[in-house]
Amino acid sequence: MKRMTPILTLASGTALAAVLFTMSAQAAPPAPAGAGAGAAAPAPAGPEATPEETPEAAASPTGDAPTPGAQPGAPAPPPSAPAASPAPGAAAVDGTWTGRLDGGATIALTVRQGRAVAYVCDGRSLEIWLRGRVTGTKLELSGADGAQLTGTIDGDRVSGEVRVDDKRRAFTATATGGTSPALYRATAADKRVDGGWIVLADGTQVGVVTWNGKPVAAPPLDPAFWTTIVKGVTVTAVPVVPGPEAGA
Repeated sequence: MKRMTPILTLASGTALAAVLFTMSAQAAPPAPAGAGAGAAAPAPAGPEATPEETPEAAASPTGDAPTPGAQPGAPAPPPSAPAASPAPGAAAVDGTWTGRLDGGATIALTVRQGRAVAYVCDGRSLEIWLRGRVTGTKLELSGADGAQLTGTIDGDRVSGEVRVDDKRRAFTATATGGTSPALYRATAADKRVDGGWIVLADGTQVGVVTWNGKPVAAPPLDPAFWTTIVKGVTVTAVPVVPGPEAGA
């Protein structure tokens, strides 16, 4: 019996410990399913965003729908400015044209900044100076004794008609393509000589000189000095360009 006493005492202690462990486990709260040791508790869900609080609505202070493709919060682009219209009445082009009228007379025409000057002569006795304005591509020039010139500029060509004494003569002229003047004029100090010359692109000269009121064929100008001698009088010709004189 003395040998069994320690064994019974040990068995009783073991049974008592098992009872105490079972009671402790039943008193502890159950752990959440699937939660690992040290895992943080999930954050509570916030309130649902209302349609007025969406990023698109926040980008538009007025609550209007944003422009497709625009970045949220970016200012709306300014409206496009209308294209500027060209100023009416401006000269189409500056240039110099030479050509012929029906009947054989030669014409030279120069346009600068909306003004134009033209000279018509046949190299014998006919000569007409005309001045006027250019509106867009339309020419309207006038000269002495009611002479009129109307025409249209079309690139390197000018076409129209000259009216003198109720006679109409059509003309066509082409651009000289150079920078040298085509029109020259010389007047003596005593007014006895007044001459005009057309210098063509090939160097040919056509002109008429009025000597004491009588028109005659103009002698050629010296291209080195643009001088010539008329009835013993030396005159110097100068280029003719449009200007405000004579209402042009």
